[in-house]
Amino acid sequence: MTKTVKQIASFIGGKIVGDDQIPIKGITNIEAPVRDFITFAQDEKGLKKLEKTDVACLIVPPNLVSQTKTVIQCEQPKLAWAKLLTEFHPPKKHTAGISPLASVAKTAKIGNNITIGPFVTIADDAEIQDGSVLISQIYIGEKVKIGKNTLLHPGVTIYEDCEIGHNVIIHAGTVIGADGFGYVPTPQGHIKVPQTGNVIIEDDVELGACVTIDCATVGSTRIGRGTKIDNLVQIAHNVIIGPHTVISAQTGISGSSKIGAFVTMGGKVGLGDHVEIGDATIIGAGAGFPSGKKVPGKQIVFGQPARPYDEARKQIAAQLRSAETLEEVRTLKKKVAELEKKLSGAVSH
Repeated sequence: MTKTVKQIASFIGGKIVGDDQIPIKGITNIEAPVRDFITFAQDEKGLKKLEKTDVACLIVPPNLVSQTKTVIQCEQPKLAWAKLLTEFHPPKKHTAGISPLASVAKTAKIGNNITIGPFVTIADDAEIQDGSVLISQIYIGEKVKIGKNTLLHPGVTIYEDCEIGHNVIIHAGTVIGADGFGYVPTPQGHIKVPQTGNVIIEDDVELGACVTIDCATVGSTRIGRGTKIDNLVQIAHNVIIGPHTVISAQTGISGSSKIGAFVTMGGKVGLGDHVEIGDATIIGAGAGFPSGKKVPGKQIVFGQPARPYDEARKQIAAQLRSAETLEEVRTLKKKVAELEKKLSGAVSH
């Protein structure tokens, strides 16, 4: 696909500064500039870097211009770039139909324009609504409900009674609805607590590869609308995650924790059970929260245990100076001991 700068500017709603007839053959990013391609720059530093490359055009904020490159000015360069990626690389279209290698229970309810690939198993009383795609090697348990235009990649497993909303994307190897980790310790060993609830995934959620979301002990584990979860994230029983939260890879969230709306979590964050995180909180990578911790909204926190940004920064700075401080303390102790010895000698005379 090739488009002119003029066509691209019209598509993203931007203002051209330069040649509007330059042909654009593809989309790239700042790390991999390619001749005759377009990318974006968020600031002056990124612009200067890209001016030295062979890219044909740049999408920039309204306040930036270039002495060497044609630019398209728009309010949100990265969003415009993302829309262009979709235009140049539209999602793959799947042919509706049920593979003869699939196993679909007679009591399952299958909507219109559904794609069910080879080795998909759909159990009794499950419901798959219009336009959804189940690519291959997927297990859908009894009474599972899957909404419209939802996409399940190979190897997804959804246990009985779970509910998946509309326009959801679930990547390969993800397991939804496995038993929560609940046991009662006794002198004879650990007695399993029955996990009787389900998982509810609301509309417009995307789950990465190998995510695991446990069913509730009683009630529902719930993932809020528009939330995006990266690969290798574990979410335990009865966790509630609010809408439009973003969770990065290798994060683990223990049982009955509550995460607010528009929360951002870095990678390898760990939450003990019954933790509460307020709306619009930003959590740095590797942060840890002890059980029962309550974090107010609209904060930046990181560290182990997690602390507000300013406090944690001071603690880390102190730790980095600990060897120097220890040496100073040793020197001071030595001087104090020498002074005490002199004073002791003076008193004895």
